[in-house]
Amino acid sequence: MIKGDILECWIDGKLNLTFDNHYVQRQYVIPGLDRKNKEVIVKVINAEAVPMPMTLNIRNGELKLAFETEKFEMMNIKNCMLSACAGMLGLAAGCVSEPDGEIKVDFARKGADIPASMYGIFFEEINHSGDGGLYAELVQNRGFEDTSVPEGFRVEDNRLYPPAVCNHLTGNKPGKEMCYRWPAERIPGWQLEQVTGKGASLSLMQEKPLHHATPTSMLIRLPEEGNVVNVKNTGFWGMNIVQGDPYHLRFYIRQHTPFQGNLDVLLVGHDGAVLKKVAVELKAGSAWNEYKMELVPEASDTKAALVFQLAGKGELALDYVSLFPGHTFMNRPNGLRKDVAETLYALKPAFVRWPGGCIVEGISLSNRVKWKETLGDPMTRPGIYDTWGYRATMGFGYHEFLQFCEDIGADGMFVCNVGLGCQGRVGDACTDKELGFYIQDVLDAIEYALGDPTTTWGKKRVESGHPAPFPLKYVEIGNENWGPVYEKRYDIFYKAIKAKYPQLTLISTLGLGGNEKHEKVDMIDPHWYVAPDTFFDMDSIFDQQKRGDYKIYVGEYACNIGVKGGNMRGALGEAAFLTGVERNSDLVQMASYAPLLENVNDRVWPVNLIWVDSYRVMGRSSYYVQKMYADNRPSWNLGTTVSQPELPVTVQGKIGVGTWETQAEYKDFRIVLPDGKVEEADLSRIDREWKPISGTWSFGDGGYTQSESGPMKWAVWEKEWPENCTLEMKARKKGGSEGFLIFFGVNDQDGYVLNIGGWGNSATAFERMNNGGLSAMPDKVAQHIETDRWYDIRISMNRGELTFYLDGEQILQTKLTRMNRYAVAGYDEQKEEIVVKMVNAEDTPFDAVVKLDNVKIEPQGKVITLSALSGNDENSLDQPDKIIPRTQDYDRFEPEFNYRFEPWSFTIFRIKVKK
Repeated sequence: MIKGDILECWIDGKLNLTFDNHYVQRQYVIPGLDRKNKEVIVKVINAEAVPMPMTLNIRNGELKLAFETEKFEMMNIKNCMLSACAGMLGLAAGCVSEPDGEIKVDFARKGADIPASMYGIFFEEINHSGDGGLYAELVQNRGFEDTSVPEGFRVEDNRLYPPAVCNHLTGNKPGKEMCYRWPAERIPGWQLEQVTGKGASLSLMQEKPLHHATPTSMLIRLPEEGNVVNVKNTGFWGMNIVQGDPYHLRFYIRQHTPFQGNLDVLLVGHDGAVLKKVAVELKAGSAWNEYKMELVPEASDTKAALVFQLAGKGELALDYVSLFPGHTFMNRPNGLRKDVAETLYALKPAFVRWPGGCIVEGISLSNRVKWKETLGDPMTRPGIYDTWGYRATMGFGYHEFLQFCEDIGADGMFVCNVGLGCQGRVGDACTDKELGFYIQDVLDAIEYALGDPTTTWGKKRVESGHPAPFPLKYVEIGNENWGPVYEKRYDIFYKAIKAKYPQLTLISTLGLGGNEKHEKVDMIDPHWYVAPDTFFDMDSIFDQQKRGDYKIYVGEYACNIGVKGGNMRGALGEAAFLTGVERNSDLVQMASYAPLLENVNDRVWPVNLIWVDSYRVMGRSSYYVQKMYADNRPSWNLGTTVSQPELPVTVQGKIGVGTWETQAEYKDFRIVLPDGKVEEADLSRIDREWKPISGTWSFGDGGYTQSESGPMKWAVWEKEWPENCTLEMKARKKGGSEGFLIFFGVNDQDGYVLNIGGWGNSATAFERMNNGGLSAMPDKVAQHIETDRWYDIRISMNRGELTFYLDGEQILQTKLTRMNRYAVAGYDEQKEEIVVKMVNAEDTPFDAVVKLDNVKIEPQGKVITLSALSGNDENSLDQPDKIIPRTQDYDRFEPEFNYRFEPWSFTIFRIKVKK
């Protein structure tokens, strides 16, 4: 690959095409024509590791060529008929001869305005995205509380078990199987090295606590003279220490018994090299003493450690050890890691949502985020055992969140608790009498952000060094809550908040259609975590959504099924989904990808937007999709249509049945084949023909029964079935919270599912199954399944068209198509440019005619392209620039022009409009 070169194609002495090769990792042929010298000019890039064979067809003959690997070559071919240069392989953009489709933009069809609020970010402490990610603290387990058991919880066999309280939806208590990870280390983050002597030890104790927020301290015991020990903290999988930069160290020590000896503080490299050493003069007495110092290392190391080196005899208690880089984002004390915060800032977020999703509620109510405990001196913050399996300091607390919003020019969105624990976990609820506490809690939070100095919490903000109000604009009432208790509580919270702060936008956690379950709603917040194919299907989901006196905030969305840690195909699925979001901006006014961050050493959620380790930060391909949308947000939409060939879809494979948090029985299985023949399942051969994948299955009384609770339990009929057949059966719900799962077209862990009475027994939809994960198609209908009633189920599969009948009545019909090319366009009023966004999620180029109607344009503009060699490609911390946008000047825009869109690409045109 030739980096940094600009390849040019000249025709008749004029520059015909400029191609910046800096980001190219593929094969290209650039044809040109020089009439003066009667030559065809061919310039070839072969950036592949294999030779590139090519047949060059010109009207007077055929020339077979093979270009060497990783080379740029140019050849002049004389004595050919110069009226045409056709048939070359790999025609460059702009050289399309027979278009595959058409993109039409009508400048006279002005659509909805696209609000400045459209693209924001959602922060949650997950995957060590705060501690070990955005938050700049370098010490892990700084307060020695990482093994402090949350209130009402217990630890057994290195697993954490929540309190046995009732889920308010089901009335059931969780079984022992509901448990969470717990540190295996006795004192996480800390190690003892015995340099000389013997018998030294580390232990935790709660005698004479430093502060009620940090009741645990670490006792360092040196039992005899001659002991030299290193007490080491390696941070979050290494500390990034930079030569010459200042680092602020703060810690507390008391002499548990008189200590005779010396204490040095060191920054040590991964190989043991000393980067900085400072002697500490210990203060006498058994009281706690605070120590502060600045360390300026004399060398750098990305995997360094902080070491307390003690030589002597006695016992010291150590607590709250904090090491901060002096250079944080905006140089804020207790601030944010500069490179990570700048990566977020580059997204130009219109808003920031905090403190998250599930951690708002906690595993149980007692375990929720309490925003008041995230204020003030970080030493006085107790932190929480995080819902995602580790203890969080909450150093990036409510004040820091609001300060970050102000620093980056974003509006704040606070998510409050409505007296409910996470409904996907324990799901406990406070009583109606206790609800007033939670209402007052959110009013206090708003007052802290917006109140004047005469108010109780406004005064506390002023005392924290911020006299002016913060930019809080949105309050989300709960997180992913549903059901009658939530619906009632939302209305109560809405009235209480609006009475005092009518200017705030209030958001319900109910999804599409949820606005009809409230007395009044400003916004609803549907979430989608799906496979790429589902987002391709969902391009039009908002087109038919009923309008009303409400708006939509897509608070969490991502392709996270079947994409491993994330790949280009998933990113293009999100890009396709966002074409529908932007096109429907009269209804959808805000969107944020989730989750935002992961430390690569602790991925507890499968796919996240940005990856970090101790010293690097990297945006995935999805990050650049989000950035390109935010950077190229038009003022309003323009009428846009895409014409393209439909690609065939086949549905064939095995069938199966299953449940979700339900017990059910199935019988009378029949397959009607395309020729009309009928084959029935012989349930007497159940052990040989049916394969349970998960759950507890049994055969009796002519039926096949699944009797276990829990998410997806299913079994497969071990026969391959052709496409265009009909599946029939009977089903009866015996208990649980949902209905039936019918699987078809199953190949290993991929296929299709009819989810009957899913989503809390409220709706039915076809779903795609990708790598064992389910994601719903957009044509969802309301449905409720009764217990102890037999239902007749029939699914017809005909050339990709799926039809579902229940008791002989047609309920749902869905057409499966592959049309993985999407476009949306708008007008940027400030820059006077048409902005066209085009997604090609196929492994072949898309040759299209682009038509711009009812407008005069300049030929000059820009093309911004994000592309990959494969849908499976992705960036990594070692190759962060593998997939990044490249911008080219382009001077051949016309009212009608041809363009070749690269495979696996997201392309944006910026076209100047003539005044």
